[in-house]
Amino acid sequence: MMASTLQHRNVCRRPFTASYSKNIRIAVVSKTRLHAARGPGAEQQARSLVNSTAADAGLSRRHLMQTAAGLLAAAGLAVPMQPALALLNTPDGYTTRVDKLDGYSFVYPEQWAPVTSSGNDIFLRNPFNVDQNLFVDITSPSSSRYASVEDLGSPDAAAARILDKYLNKEFMSTRIGIKREGEIISAASRQGGDGRTYYDIEVRMASYASRSPYVATQGEVMRDYGLEWDRRFLTTLGAANKRLYELRMQTGSNTYEQDKPVLDLIRSSFRVVEVEE
Repeated sequence: MMASTLQHRNVCRRPFTASYSKNIRIAVVSKTRLHAARGPGAEQQARSLVNSTAADAGLSRRHLMQTAAGLLAAAGLAVPMQPALALLNTPDGYTTRVDKLDGYSFVYPEQWAPVTSSGNDIFLRNPFNVDQNLFVDITSPSSSRYASVEDLGSPDAAAARILDKYLNKEFMSTRIGIKREGEIISAASRQGGDGRTYYDIEVRMASYASRSPYVATQGEVMRDYGLEWDRRFLTTLGAANKRLYELRMQTGSNTYEQDKPVLDLIRSSFRVVEVEE
């Protein structure tokens, strides 16, 4: 039995408060000073200035880095893209998602839309197919120490953990007369174009509902089931920055074969990269 979720750490617009106004004033002062930074070592000087002023303003790490990038660009100083991310080619009809703060990138169909109410790093949905979506989930930097995706064990071991999570956590139902079933379709290791090891895992999940959930005996409940949904979940796992990265896609099993070329392209484009502290 089979389904999906996981969602997006949304970087929301901050309310215009007194403290946020202070951040803006500091950023303006920093920008003025940045324009004076020229000559050898100017970029490093500018980065140090931005980091210190943003820290004084009480910005989070993500907002601090976004402020730094914006001010460096405003001062005419290049913000170099990570090599592994810069080499990513974008096919026609696709958009490239590059997160230089957390260190990952992938391409996806340009008509897919972001879901801003989710709890993951990024969540995208196909507006023309309600069963089709993807998200990226990343372990906390304070609670993970992944040197490589191989720290999970073999691809088969990683797939078994994912299936167990689906059956006993994510898709476990307390509704009367509901059954969930799952199977591992494939689990493989590959070396990406960036030289890193990635695990590609495919799981099929299905959900069945009893047509008579309130009859007298369990035997009668189990006798007449109908399919609720049947889905494929494609997961790519990678490790960088001592963190585990999970790109997960889902689609209906009934459209899987026609969707597979797009999903395979997204999956093969996924890259993780070390980021500067």
